[in-house]
Amino acid sequence: MATKLKTIWTNQKFKIACAILAVVFITVSFGALFEVYWSDGYSSMANTNSYLESSELKNKILNAYDDIDRVYNFYKSEENIRAGNTIDTKVIDDYKMDILADLNIDYPEDMGFSTKQEMLNDPVFWKRYADELDGQRKKLINNDLFQYERLKKELEQTPGLAYIINSQGLENSQPKEVTTDELLNKRVNFVYDKGAISSSLSNIGQYEPLDYSQEPDFQVTIGFDDDYIAQQEVLYQTKRWGFLWLISIFVVFFILAAISALLACIAAGRKKGVVGIQLLPVDAFWIDAHLLILLGIEGIIISAIMFFYDQNFPRGDMLLLFVVGAALGLNFLLSLVRILKDGSFGQRLLFIKLIKDTWRFIKKQFKKIMVYYNDTMKGSATVKRFMFWAILLVVLALSVQVPILGICSFICILYLLYVGGKKAKKYDGILAGLERIKNGEVDYKLAGFDGALGELAEGINAIGDGISLAVSEEVKSQRLKTELLTNVSHDIRTPLTSIITSIDLLKNGKLDPEENQKYLEILENKAHRLKVLTDDLFEAAKASSGNIEVEFQAVDLEMIMTQGLGEMEEELENSNLEFIIQYPEDIFVVNADGRLLWRVIENLLFNIFKYAQKESRVYINFEKCDDHKKALVMFKNISAQPLNISPEELMERFKRGDETRNSEGSGLGLAIAKDLMTIQQGELQIQIDGDLFKAAIILPLIE
Repeated sequence: MATKLKTIWTNQKFKIACAILAVVFITVSFGALFEVYWSDGYSSMANTNSYLESSELKNKILNAYDDIDRVYNFYKSEENIRAGNTIDTKVIDDYKMDILADLNIDYPEDMGFSTKQEMLNDPVFWKRYADELDGQRKKLINNDLFQYERLKKELEQTPGLAYIINSQGLENSQPKEVTTDELLNKRVNFVYDKGAISSSLSNIGQYEPLDYSQEPDFQVTIGFDDDYIAQQEVLYQTKRWGFLWLISIFVVFFILAAISALLACIAAGRKKGVVGIQLLPVDAFWIDAHLLILLGIEGIIISAIMFFYDQNFPRGDMLLLFVVGAALGLNFLLSLVRILKDGSFGQRLLFIKLIKDTWRFIKKQFKKIMVYYNDTMKGSATVKRFMFWAILLVVLALSVQVPILGICSFICILYLLYVGGKKAKKYDGILAGLERIKNGEVDYKLAGFDGALGELAEGINAIGDGISLAVSEEVKSQRLKTELLTNVSHDIRTPLTSIITSIDLLKNGKLDPEENQKYLEILENKAHRLKVLTDDLFEAAKASSGNIEVEFQAVDLEMIMTQGLGEMEEELENSNLEFIIQYPEDIFVVNADGRLLWRVIENLLFNIFKYAQKESRVYINFEKCDDHKKALVMFKNISAQPLNISPEELMERFKRGDETRNSEGSGLGLAIAKDLMTIQQGELQIQIDGDLFKAAIILPLIE
């Protein structure tokens, strides 16, 4: 059984037959419903089987009473209408208000009146508009005359209608010979007597009189001819049977259409030999867009059917339109079912895609704004100020159209243009100053600027200072190079001259043995000095370039100082200096290369041996600095020569405190020590206070 059902659902002919039958049944059922809805009288037949209880007869009586009331109670006669008694004063007041609106008069106070009604009723004010008001009254009178004649003719042509009217002692009737008793004996009658209503029909007592009933003694008696009512009863029954027949067709074919559509939906998307749901090309379209288009087309089809009905087109033409509408509707239903079976409903909704695309677009734009803010505005006060004034100008320009705000905006715009002009003038001043700096006046300063231009001027002044400093440094560098060459030449030439002179004397062979020994010792000393100078030069070059291997390790400063001084005991004794060393109470352990650190200490000690005042004291202290994070070893001594040189120059190569350069030093010791401290992540500081010379080595302590 299951296999047979599966075969049926995948049978193409079965699916086509279900779809065709569904379209046919829908066409027939809704065609019948349309006939019921639009056919005259069918819509009022659903409630009762009796014509005397139908709304059709009730409406016919009330329409007749309404026409009689308006003709004989409201309009009364042509003379009454021509006298202007039927003109509604509210309509005239509205017309007067239209005139005031054309004159741009919004308030009574504008014309010296306290209330609007006082202004509307003032004859002197409206005298100038008498022609317009008379024309409006004539137009209203002509319209009432037309309505009066139309309603009278409509009453005369109403089949089976007879009535008698009594008002203000006058009686009118249709036909002339009819009496009140005759009308009251009719099967269908209606009486209006001074606000009270009575009728042979039970469901008409709730009718309320029209508002424009004017005469309090107005009486109306209405009756319909019995033969006419009998004919209408037969016609009503005939039409009612037609109504019931059409309703039955609608119900039966609607059920058949529902069954056919259900079978078509079950088979939708299934195909023999195909696993899963097979979608058709139409299913690729957005389901919500498909629905909107379908509703639009169905609306056009319904409008066309109504037009065809009003123009009495053949029913066959209208049924063809029903077929088109039903086929399109069934096509949408089957497409929706296939998509639901496929589980891709959420992917076929255009509005969800639009929401996602819109959200992505908003996020993308927000990201661009943030990138723009971070790259352009963040940290730039100038850009923020520019944006503020630009936005303010736009807002003010847009506000110019507003009366009072526009005047203020115009004044603000003029002020901003005035301020902007002054800023532009100052900008020219900055350009002129920049041109002077470019032409070599690097000491020229821009002054008198504020805000963003002030920041720009400060930046240009800083550039000028930088250029001036660079020039000064370059001049100093050139001077130092010249001094370096001069000092090197002097330090090399002096021992070489002694060597050459000694060799010449030895070559003459006229010296006695004691003098020969003297000049040989001179040759040895000068050659040794040249070797020391060469070694220092080589070491200084390695230290300044950083081309020295550094082996960091924990080094005890007190221990390295004690061991070093022990090795230099002979030099200390021969120096004629008294060394006073204050060792620390704590252990000073630093991260450094012990070999290089001792080289620094050795240089400082040799420097003291060479340049310290003889018979004086040398102090070596251990301290902690930078919140006990660093160790400091201070060497203090009195210089033998006046120190007319800055600490910075003293640490440059081939610089000596002895300007005569007669001492044994090369002038490289402090420069080498400084570079060796730098590559050990420490520093060497020099201070000069008169003849007091201080040298401090500083290294980070190991915690």
